[in-house]
Amino acid sequence: MTGEKLLSETQCKNAKPKAKVYYLNDGAGLRLRCRTDGSRTWVFRYRVNAKEQTLGLGSYPVTTIAIARAKADENRNLIIAGKNPVAEKRANKVKRAISANQTFGAVAREWITHNKEHWSTKHLNRNESLIRLYLLPELGRLPISEIEESYLFTALKPVYDRGRKESARRSRGIAAQIFAYGKDTHRCQRNPARDMADSSYFRKPQVQHLKAISQPDVPSLISELQKVGGEQRLNPQTVCALLLALYTGHRDHAIRGAKWGEIDFANRDFIVPGERMKNRHAHKVPLPEQAIEALKQLKSVTFNGFDSFVFTSNAKMGYMSENTLRKALHRIGYEVTVHGFRSLITDVLNENGFNPDAIERQLNHQEKNAVRGAYLRSEFENLRRPMMQWFADWCEGKAEGGVINNVVSMQGRR
Repeated sequence: MTGEKLLSETQCKNAKPKAKVYYLNDGAGLRLRCRTDGSRTWVFRYRVNAKEQTLGLGSYPVTTIAIARAKADENRNLIIAGKNPVAEKRANKVKRAISANQTFGAVAREWITHNKEHWSTKHLNRNESLIRLYLLPELGRLPISEIEESYLFTALKPVYDRGRKESARRSRGIAAQIFAYGKDTHRCQRNPARDMADSSYFRKPQVQHLKAISQPDVPSLISELQKVGGEQRLNPQTVCALLLALYTGHRDHAIRGAKWGEIDFANRDFIVPGERMKNRHAHKVPLPEQAIEALKQLKSVTFNGFDSFVFTSNAKMGYMSENTLRKALHRIGYEVTVHGFRSLITDVLNENGFNPDAIERQLNHQEKNAVRGAYLRSEFENLRRPMMQWFADWCEGKAEGGVINNVVSMQGRR
């Protein structure tokens, strides 16, 4: 800076705001920027590959002339070494954020650890998968406080454009929860994902209702599943899991993760622990004779202790993977979903006059009326057991009407 007139402390201190932003030059690219609101900041102007760039060096008077000049010298040395000061500043921010657990990835992992005991295994796996696939690649190493809405849009737009629209929308929702956790733990001040909630770009896809098997197709499905030897195209685990889903109406995940210790052959019950239930409460499921028989046949194949999985496989979790049952149904000619068995049970049992409350308890539906739900505590086990035996017989074409052993199932109907 030899030969250039340098700024004095008095000039900096007396710089008054004007109608427009103006600069006081200290030479060699260092300038004091004076804004219309009276604030003053040091900026360093330089060129890389013939392109002019600007780097902020701090606000005055916290950053004195001497400090600003020292910072400017450091950045000139970076340029001489072939480095870009702006890029170096960003890289250093990332390094500091990583060491201090301030990155989006670090906060996301901490958020999962903080919440996972309150989630079902299915919910935990889905959240971890969406974060790993769609959020961490673009945002994981960035300081969470530096992430803007445009960064999140850039990360999720390709996902949405590839047709994974619901995945993109769910990922944004998860990101909003991670940013909220970051705010609550004082690591960021804004929630760009929440600001993006009303984005017109990420339109909600049209709801596709899960396709249920029709009542006339049930006997043929049973016949297909009862085939043996070379005629049976599915393995024993898949056959048994499909029968258990059909005869109980329980959710795919609750069944796939079953362990032998949860099957009570003596009392003909399947005790599903709360961690696999949607409402996080353990649920006793009565098993009809057909389900017990299918499980007994499978026990000789997969039983390896009471803590072993009923539907064991080489999948990551050690038990049958998520899409196995749906693909199995498609393979044998039924373009339906396992979840659709629940709709089938609802229709058949209601049409045949069974107690609506018992049906809802069997399917583990929550009472929508909060007041009624507070008083309706019965599990209706005395009604559910004969009801599901009747349904299993109906599936095989052996049941008639809604009356079992002279117990009329209209009891309790509103």
